[in-house]
Amino acid sequence: MKSIETLKNRLTVNNTLFVQNENGFTGEMGFEWREPASDLEIKKFEIQHNIILPADFKKFLKISNGAILFKDIQYGQWGCKIYGLDEIIDISNHVKDWGYELKPEWIVFATWLGDCDILIFDLTKSKNGINHYIIDGEQGEEVGDWINIKGNFEKWIDRLIVAQGAKYWRWY
Repeated sequence: MKSIETLKNRLTVNNTLFVQNENGFTGEMGFEWREPASDLEIKKFEIQHNIILPADFKKFLKISNGAILFKDIQYGQWGCKIYGLDEIIDISNHVKDWGYELKPEWIVFATWLGDCDILIFDLTKSKNGINHYIIDGEQGEEVGDWINIKGNFEKWIDRLIVAQGAKYWRWY
């Protein structure tokens, strides 16, 4: 994933980056990377949970098996946490405990620091080759009002990086 490689090359030695977001907000953002997952670990996860993860997400897991991107270092109230294989099932279950009616084919892959917004893979759409398989689970909205984000995981993460961590899909 070229966008991840390029981002990592732009970070300081402390894994930070100075960014500007909406409304003129500027700040130093932190990044946390985890050890990559192996092909075997990914395959074991899929077999154990009887799911097939999106191919581009598997590419990401082989770079970092989970990550925190664009974490507001000063206040800790912003950033995107992308879950690794050891966390995906637990966070999906927690979201159900929060009262959200997730479909069986939905799996949470990311949450936002500072609010309860979530991002979900629709595994049926992904498996069937439909690119718009990411669902924006906006806190306070009914599940039926959640929308699909255009593009796949690789396009989503590339645009997230270009938007400097902003929820670009909500810019309308």
